[in-house]
Amino acid sequence: MLKKTLYQLLNILILLIFTDCSPSSERINIPIKKQATNLQIKKENHKIIDTSALEHLLIQKNLININSLDSNIRVVLHYSTANNFLNKPLYNGLTNCYLPCEVALKLCNAQYYLKSQFSNYNIIVFDAVRPLKIQQQMWKELDIPLKQKIKYLANPNELSLHNYGAAVDVGIIGNNDLLLDMGTPFDFFGELSEPKKELIHIENGSLSEEALGNRLLLRNVMIKAGFRMITSEWWHFNSDTKASAATKYQLIE
Repeated sequence: MLKKTLYQLLNILILLIFTDCSPSSERINIPIKKQATNLQIKKENHKIIDTSALEHLLIQKNLININSLDSNIRVVLHYSTANNFLNKPLYNGLTNCYLPCEVALKLCNAQYYLKSQFSNYNIIVFDAVRPLKIQQQMWKELDIPLKQKIKYLANPNELSLHNYGAAVDVGIIGNNDLLLDMGTPFDFFGELSEPKKELIHIENGSLSEEALGNRLLLRNVMIKAGFRMITSEWWHFNSDTKASAATKYQLIE
């Protein structure tokens, strides 16, 4: 068991040392299972005839398909389906999660920390990079009071970290590929989804101890990997500040 753990740690160390996250450089081809260079990702996707225009754009921007680094991370992009608050697809058929290299490595680390505690658990991605034009569409079409809207959706005039691929919306998949109970679904626009009010909800019985425990587990592995939580959504984690994201990553318009 110790030998296996040391091997996993060594793999992560090699990945962090030799993977160049600079947007302008080619990735070094590392002999680790499931690792791929940016050039390899492009070649693989060129074989797919029906790859969406959005996916081509993300590849051109040197974003990384997270499953090329860890195939166990689950991806179900809600905005590529009608299962979202606007009840219609927004992402032009995109089914893969693309992130800047540095953000992708952080998410892989979070997955590793989760698996080291619960081998049958996996992170699931609900949303990752979000083009600015989609942010504008969401803002325009979400018909709720402004005071409530700004708690759950960034004003496109001020940009969102999702527009840089520097934020992810995630949960945890457990046994039988079932989502762990987090107290609310993803994109629940209400106080029950807010981490800052969890103790109140525990006291009044609207949030179960099991759901809170699952939120804390998710929060723990994401923060340990270098993400920051926010106070209004249990599923949302930021990799950077807007100022640092603007200097390191490309805005996806």
